[in-house]
Amino acid sequence: MADQQPSAHTSSQTAECPLCKKTFDSDVIEIHAANCGLRTAEYDDNFSDPINTLQSSGEILNWIASKVDQTNTFSICISRNDIYNRGMQQWQRQKKSTPKDRLRVTFFGEAGVDSGALSKEFLTEMIAEIETRLFIAGVDKKGKNPVYCLNSLDRNYFRSAGEIMAVSLAQGGPPPVFFRAWCFQYLCTGDYDSIQVTTIDVTDLEFSLLIEKVNSTDDMSELIDEILSCGYTGQVSADMKSNIIRAIVLHSTMRVVPMLDQLRKGLMLYDLQKVMEMHPDLCLPLFVPGEKDDRAINVSNPL
Repeated sequence: MADQQPSAHTSSQTAECPLCKKTFDSDVIEIHAANCGLRTAEYDDNFSDPINTLQSSGEILNWIASKVDQTNTFSICISRNDIYNRGMQQWQRQKKSTPKDRLRVTFFGEAGVDSGALSKEFLTEMIAEIETRLFIAGVDKKGKNPVYCLNSLDRNYFRSAGEIMAVSLAQGGPPPVFFRAWCFQYLCTGDYDSIQVTTIDVTDLEFSLLIEKVNSTDDMSELIDEILSCGYTGQVSADMKSNIIRAIVLHSTMRVVPMLDQLRKGLMLYDLQKVMEMHPDLCLPLFVPGEKDDRAINVSNPL
């Protein structure tokens, strides 16, 4: 019988993958190794990242608390008068330390060392002031949108507000439970296109009234200028009411996206924004009113 000849599809040389140690033909080993490396790296990253193991709002609070640098201090010396503006200015002027460090607060004219109580008092006051000055509520009282304020945006107040929120969550202050659900979703993803907003998400009184006017009349001749200023370019008529209202809703919400972008940057402190992106369901009760995480009972967040 004649000797069998090697198949034309069989390689005469093989090599071992340095990652999985399996043997492959030499003509495919390079491609396999590249893909194998990517899969291994991705698996290792996901497996080793402790963020993946978080299972409750309480665990998230404890995790970000562990990220605080206890070896250094972020010192704020402030007057109780106009605590919001002075607090923002002091927060931004710190050059020798960062908000990642342990917060220490002193008030002008008051003796005492901050063992945690003064910091908590400062954070409580600042979170309340941030809610009042940088956010606006709708009629349904189900959370607030950022206020459209270019002065605050230009001063980076929204970014500082995001940092203060992160510090408050990590260092024993109150959570910023006043965001509308769509705002929270944007903070988690940074993707506006995937978010559904409706008329109830319009919190600006000017646009809420405009929607009411459009809904209540068929003659919109007196509303043309207001409607066009919202970016609507179609025909202004009763038949187009739904399109007109949709344009007003989008205009009212999209114009505060730059404010949300600044907040996202501030929330990157302690990798909090990364945690929000990976665990939006667990972070929801910390930001959106009316949302409760039953697993967050007996939260331990020591000062």
